[in-house]
Formats: sequence, structure tokens, C-alpha cells
Amino acid sequence: MTQAILQTNVSKATRLAAVRRFYVYLVAFVSQIAMLVGMNDLIDIISRAWLQSDGLLQGAFVRTATARSIGLLLVATPLFLVHWWLAQRRRTELDERGSVLRKLFLYGSTAAGLVVMLTNAYRLIRDSTWLAFGAPIAATELPAGWLHWGFMAAGGAGLIYFWYTVLGADADFGQERSAGRFVRQIFLAVAGLIGLGIAMWGVRTLIELGLRVIVDQATDALDVLWWRLPLGGAISQLLVGLWLTHATWEQWQEIVKRYAAEGRAVLRRIDLYICVVAGAVATLTPAALLLREGLLILFGTGGGSTAELLDRMVGPVSFIPVGAVVWSWYWRTLRRETDAYGDSGESATVRRIYAYLVAATGLGLLWVGAVELLHALIDAMLVGDIWHDPLANGIALLAVGAPIWAIFWRRVQQIAGLDDAAGVAERDSWPRKLYLYGVALVGALVLLVTLAQVIYRVLLTLLGEPGIALSSNELAHQLADSAVAAVLWGVHLWAIRHDGRYARPAEALPAQAVPLSMADKRVLLEAQIAQLERQLAVVRAELAELEKG
Repeated sequence: MTQAILQTNVSKATRLAAVRRFYVYLVAFVSQIAMLVGMNDLIDIISRAWLQSDGLLQGAFVRTATARSIGLLLVATPLFLVHWWLAQRRRTELDERGSVLRKLFLYGSTAAGLVVMLTNAYRLIRDSTWLAFGAPIAATELPAGWLHWGFMAAGGAGLIYFWYTVLGADADFGQERSAGRFVRQIFLAVAGLIGLGIAMWGVRTLIELGLRVIVDQATDALDVLWWRLPLGGAISQLLVGLWLTHATWEQWQEIVKRYAAEGRAVLRRIDLYICVVAGAVATLTPAALLLREGLLILFGTGGGSTAELLDRMVGPVSFIPVGAVVWSWYWRTLRRETDAYGDSGESATVRRIYAYLVAATGLGLLWVGAVELLHALIDAMLVGDIWHDPLANGIALLAVGAPIWAIFWRRVQQIAGLDDAAGVAERDSWPRKLYLYGVALVGALVLLVTLAQVIYRVLLTLLGEPGIALSSNELAHQLADSAVAAVLWGVHLWAIRHDGRYARPAEALPAQAVPLSMADKRVLLEAQIAQLERQLAVVRAELAELEKG
């Protein structure tokens, strides 16, 4: 009875602590955002009224805007300070420091500081670059903008430094409890991906600007100085994105080096796979567009003049080197960390999701490309002169989709063909089941629809229906659709059947009932020893890290 009462009291205290934390950290966060908004508006109006000669910034407008900003600051600042003091009063308690609500508040506040710092730094770098390349000062917001942006960027940097100091003082940075670790990993992953996206777009824009300037000079364009303003934005994007990507990457790498388990974390692997996919998409998509454009030119149907053709090709070309670098670098990093830290159950699932998702994407491109190609060949034989676009589309899609599907399909099939624990895990994994049965379902539905249409048209012809010809291109298109679907359906049905031929773990013979030669026993024992040595090395590394801490 006493034990039950004690457990009830502990549960009640836990719920009350969660309610208190929710209230304290929510009010502190909202009031902090209100402080930032008020400070931003106040500095903006003061700098513009002081340094910018504008009739609109006089009299009642300035007084109204200033009073509104000061009023917001006077309310939000003490509200924030009081609630932050309430939160810090319990910082000595382990449950308080490790609570997920505290981590959400700290990383949310850090994200707010990052937004303030980076948006204002972007504007400051952009206008400075404009002036450096000879843009008129009227195109910038000098000098009022510089004062405003510089002050807010410094304020955002100060916030980031302060909140990271608090995170360090909590003494669990990098080794938080499960929920707190998830919040930190989400923050690093999202910030890193945003930084990578901004940096990629900035580099891509710089390459595009350079190519367009070359094209303009080659074609004697009238305005050859248009690049100054977009150049400022591109350089600013590059610098801001690179800084954010580098800062989050170095921070995460430091944690991975100190705690080996972080290298196997599922969110870490998801982040790396997303970066790999982003690089691949940025490389292969424009490559397919360029191939299509080249094929249309080869077929004699490329529209427009040389200048128009070059203008269309500049955009896709500018993506390829950026995507190729990102794709290569993150793929090597992913392989290196997988070899160094191994796979957990969750990270192995992430790897399978990635592999089958990419394989499904490649299969979709291959499927559509094959259909487009067959349609083009049919139209060339039966119609005449409308096959160029489908043929170019089909070849371009096949050139991209077929290698992607073949590489990833071969890779997963090699693992699934193993008669060991890795093979069993692969064959029994839900990403593989979802992929195989999903493709089989789509193939069956396509066959159902297309073959039904073919049989319907054949029966109408046999019954003497006027206007129905078996030599029409529509019937040929449906037969082509059926043929492609049947081939791919058959390949994946074979894979399903092949998976089912392996004995299930419960059906396998006991080890002592299987006769093994001396050579086989030696190979098996050596493999087991190698696996145990790898596991022992990982455990020793983690133990050494704990002793250092």
C-alpha cells in the first residue's frame, strides 16, 4: 500500500513538473521572440530616421513606430527575465537539465539567434558586394541599412554564443538523454541541410552568372553589366550557407569523434543520405535535360536560335558541378562513417529505405523512359513525324533511370542472396517487402488495364465494329505499355519467389546436423573471430572515451 502511494506521488510530481516546464519555457521563448521583434523594429526606425533623408520618416510615423517598439520591449524583457530566472533556479537538478522541454527551448532560441544573425549578415554582405562591383549607392540601403543589419547580426551572434554557453553548462552536450539527443540531432541536421541548400544555390547562381556573361559577350548583348546585383546575392548566399554548413558539420563531427555511438545514430545517417540524394538529384536531373536538348538538336528539331539554345542550357549546366561535388563528398563521408562505426538496427533500416527508395525512383524513370521510347518508335513507323520529342524524352529518362535502378537493384540483390544473418535480415526487412510488392502491384494494375483495352479492341474488330483497326498506333501503344509492365512485373515476381526459397530461421537444420568439411569450419570460425574482434574494438573505444570523460 505504501509503495503504491509513493508511486502515485512520484507520478503526480512528474506531471506537475512537466506542466511547470511547459509554461516557463513557452513564455520565455515567446517573450524572447517579442524582444527580438521589438529590438529589430526600434533599431530600424531609429537608424532610418537618423541617417536616411526621407519625408515619410518624420513626425507622427516615427513617434508611433518608436512607441510601439519600446512598449513591446518594456513588456517582453521583464517577462523573459523572470521566466528564465525561474527556469535557471532548478538547473542543478539532473531531471531539469536533461528535460526535453529545456532542450527544445535552448535549441529553439539558438535557431532564433541564427535566423537573426544570418538574415542580417546576408543583407550586409549583399549590399557590400554591390558597392564593391560598382553598383550605384542608390541601389543599396546605405547607410541606415548597414547600421541596422550590423547591430542585429551582432545581437544574433551574441544570442547564439549565450545559448551555447548554457548548453555547455548543462554538462550533457553530446550525451543527452534519448529525447534531448533527438532534439539536438534534429537541430544540427535541419540547420546543416538549410545551410547546404543555401550554399549550393549560391554556387549554382555564380556559375550561371558567369556562363550568362560569356553568352552575352559572345552574342553582343546590349546590357553586359546586369550581373552586378545578382552577383551580390549569390556571393552572400554562398558565404552564409557555407558558414552554417561548416559550423553545424564541425560541431556534429566533434561529437562523433568523442562518442562512437553518435556515428551510428539514425538521424546522423538520415542527414547524410539526404545530402547524398540532394547531390545526385542536382547532378542527374540537369544532365537528363541536357541530354534531351542535345538529342532534339541531333534530330533537327531543336527550337530557337543559337543564343536561345545557349540561354536554355546555361541553367542545367550550372547545377551539374555543384551537385557532383556534394554527391561525391557526402557519399565518401557516409561510406567512411559506416566502415568506422558500423550499423545499428535503426541505421541499417535507414540504409535499406535509401537503397529501395532510390531503386524505385530509378525504376520509375526507366519504366516511363521505356514506354516513351517504344511509343516514339511506333509513331515513327505508323504516323511519321511526331516521334522526336517522345524519343528524346525516352532516351534521356532511360540514360538516367536504367543505371540508377541497375546499380541499386544489383546491390540489394547481392545482400538478399546471402545465406546468412545479413541475407535473412535483408529479405525480411519491410523496405524490401514494400518495394517488391509495391512494384508487383503497380505492374499488375498496369497489365490489367492495358491488356483489357487490347483484348477489348481485338474483340471489337473480330465482331466487325467499324472504325477499329488492329494496325492503329493506339493499340500498339497499349501493347508496348503491357510489354514493359510485364517485363518489370516478372522481374520483381521472380525476386519475391526467390526470397521465399530460402529456409526460414525456424525451419533451418540445427548446426550439428549439417556436415561441414574442415576447410568450411575453418572459414566459419575465422569469420566469427573477425566479427568478434571488430565488436571488441568498438567496445574498447567507447570504454576509453568514458575513461577520458
